[in-house]
Amino acid sequence: MGGKVQVTQDFLNGVKLLLEELQGHPLDKPTKILCKALESELATKFEALERRKAFTEYKKAQVGTEERENKRTAYLDHSGIHKDWRSQKEIHS
Repeated sequence: MGGKVQVTQDFLNGVKLLLEELQGHPLDKPTKILCKALESELATKFEALERRKAFTEYKKAQVGTEERENKRTAYLDHSGIHKDWRSQKEIHS
């Protein structure tokens, strides 16, 4: 394990639905442990997808606009960057 493989978001959504379906059935202990591990990995992946989407929206917004600043703030919030570590406005070079 540990290697990186690119899969579609539809595939990940399918795995998530499958895991949710399994919740309603009696499972042995190893299967429960596997399901929890898969749920954790999926949650991490979905969080990364959301963070990437927020970053892309921020970078695609027109420079110097309020929309871009709002999307920058949303991206920083989503990334968990503490407010003390942020500049008040985007710094242009």
